[in-house]
Amino acid sequence: MSPQCFAEVARNAVMSRPDVIVNAIGHKLILQLAKETSTIPIVVVVGDPGAAGIVKNLARPDRNVTGIAADAGIEMQGKHLDILRQAIPSASRVAYLSPREEWEGAWGHAAKEAGRQLGVSIIGTPIENSAEEPQYGQAFETMVQQSADALMYNGLGSNFIHRYLITELAVRYRLPSIGWWLDVVKAHGFLAYGTDQNDLVDRWADQVGQILKDAKPSNIPFYQPTKFLLAINLRTVRTIGLNIPSALLASADEVIE
Repeated sequence: MSPQCFAEVARNAVMSRPDVIVNAIGHKLILQLAKETSTIPIVVVVGDPGAAGIVKNLARPDRNVTGIAADAGIEMQGKHLDILRQAIPSASRVAYLSPREEWEGAWGHAAKEAGRQLGVSIIGTPIENSAEEPQYGQAFETMVQQSADALMYNGLGSNFIHRYLITELAVRYRLPSIGWWLDVVKAHGFLAYGTDQNDLVDRWADQVGQILKDAKPSNIPFYQPTKFLLAINLRTVRTIGLNIPSALLASADEVIE
């Protein structure tokens, strides 16, 4: 979705004069909504509210926006790379699939720093937020041309919308992958490390309920998850033709047979 589309969507949402606006599409739309209104409460789900520039203080939001931090922050890039290396110790060239703006910003910097610390070359594979299946297919062709051993992908923007497509392509190209969302691993993904999505949805709904009972966003702290789950799909592991070290299997919260 282009910046012009974000502006139009935000403007139309505010003009409808709702009691509350909810959004989980991405931080750019959240920022545009906050630009359009400083009075209508906005309740969101976003990867890292601080790094995205949405609020400065998660415990006491400084604007009309509160919600759910969907992960442990930018540092999760390092955790994902560490898990991927545990699964594939020989991986030395890891593609990082991300919307372009995030690759060029904080998320990309964090991924490259994690690679530096672990001695892994991070291959940036930026994609436009408007990307559809053909563009994702081309991105995977590029990864293969650049001799990527494995794939990390974040859950931002178009990657969230196309997360099932990403894992399907990863299996097709025999690239072991790790992402944020557990649901895709239960389908056909390789690895995922992230939060309990059902718990996040319940907490998000509770925040909306508080707003509808006249609570102010500034009095509702951003919820930050403290429990993270590791899921491994052994069917996909076998399809790709790999073995997972027993120590990593033993540490998994969910193993799909």
